[in-house]
Amino acid sequence: MSWLVIMSFCVPVVLLFLYIIIRHAKMGKILEGMSVFWFRFAFAFLLLFIIHLGIGYAGYNVPINLFSVFTIAILGIPGVLGITALIIFL
Repeated sequence: MSWLVIMSFCVPVVLLFLYIIIRHAKMGKILEGMSVFWFRFAFAFLLLFIIHLGIGYAGYNVPINLFSVFTIAILGIPGVLGITALIIFL
């Protein structure tokens, strides 16, 4: 089976499980933390795309991959500076 098919089954099951747990345990902090992380994740993709377009004119290639996105989503501005420095100096 393809990993996409497996993930399309696993993600709804996990989300349903989390919904049941949070509904019974009143743990809204988990959903709030997950929503903040997913917002940062989406914003990191957008930011990498903008950097890719901007630095692409100078002849550099900024990869938009999960490692870069997770680094920026977790570290924030230092992650952006680190990824950009790696691209420019390597």
